[in-house]
Amino acid sequence: MIRIYDEYVEGLRGLEDYSHVIVVYHLHGVKETKLVVGGGGVEVGVFATRAPNRPNPIGITVVELCRVEAPNLYVRGLDAWAGTPVLDLKPYTYWDVVKGPRVPSWLKARWLECKSEERYDEIAPWLGPP
Repeated sequence: MIRIYDEYVEGLRGLEDYSHVIVVYHLHGVKETKLVVGGGGVEVGVFATRAPNRPNPIGITVVELCRVEAPNLYVRGLDAWAGTPVLDLKPYTYWDVVKGPRVPSWLKARWLECKSEERYDEIAPWLGPP
């Protein structure tokens, strides 16, 4: 669930007509920056990952919008900790779709490893390789 401050509730008008929302948030729990991180047994630069230890702690994700009961948004697939400050919301539209993106082999292998462990099929069945 995402709770919107009362002064911004008016900005939710019409959002219920969308199935998905882009959530931009502040990674407030991150205490250190790492420019090189491990990913699936491979060390890569932080900008080649979704790791939270970034020079600018901004997170972004796409969630399924289940329902709007202002000031609350009920969503599925949010990869942020409870209490994470939300900076912005944007509707997910046709322009936001990339079909069959190219990813490195280590990421595809890691995805397949985590798929059942993290219940991706239940939480966000639209995610993953085609």
